[in-house]
This record gives sequence, C-alpha cells and structure tokens, in this order.
Amino acid sequence: MSYLDLLVEKQIQEAQLDGKFDNLPGAGQRLILDDDSQVPDELRMSYRILKMTGFLPEPLQIRKDALTIAKLISHATDSDTRKGYATQLEYLKLKLQNCGLSTDFLDDYDYGEEIKGRLLKHDRL
Repeated sequence: MSYLDLLVEKQIQEAQLDGKFDNLPGAGQRLILDDDSQVPDELRMSYRILKMTGFLPEPLQIRKDALTIAKLISHATDSDTRKGYATQLEYLKLKLQNCGLSTDFLDDYDYGEEIKGRLLKHDRL
C-alpha cells in the first residue's frame, strides 16, 4: 500500500471511531451497484463513461427504437401511419436478428395491434 492509501485508510478509521458515518442517508440499506463483472478490466472505465453520458451500444439502441416504434404503432389511429411504422419496425427487427438478438419481445405489440384493429372496426359499424 502506498503512503497515500495508508493516510486515507487511517482517516476513514478515525471517522468510523468518531461515529461520523453513523447517521448517513441510506445507512443500513443495500448498495445498488452496476454489475460490470463481465466487462474486461481495461474496458470497464470507458464503459462507465459511455453509460454516464447516455450512450447505448448499437444493438441496444436498435432495441430501444423498436420498442418506441411499437408503442407508436399501438397508439396510431390512422392505418397509413400504422403501415409506415410497421415497415420501420420490420426493418429494425431484421437489424436485431442480424445482431443475434431475439425479437420475441415485440410479439406482444402485434397481438395488441390486432385487438385494437378489431375494436376500431367494431366502433365504425
């Protein structure tokens, strides 16, 4: 241990003995830590910086975009708008499959769209 590490450790121990850590917010609660154990050590810091700036890897950004478009489809009232979104969604599904990711999470939206279509037809009668 370096001199600086020893100095910091000594100050932390003194603060513990003085009770300076006793009534801190969140005391006794579990820490919420990001699990980055699968990230190589040499990449860990750069991954954290990217995460803090809101960057997503391309496959995850595509997944996020697909969920957004699926939500837009479920809220669209115009059939032409739904068709346009559906075309975009199919394109994103292909990109996800090319990345090796499943698109099963989007199947729920298709079922909801079918129900919505039936309800809209029923309302027009």
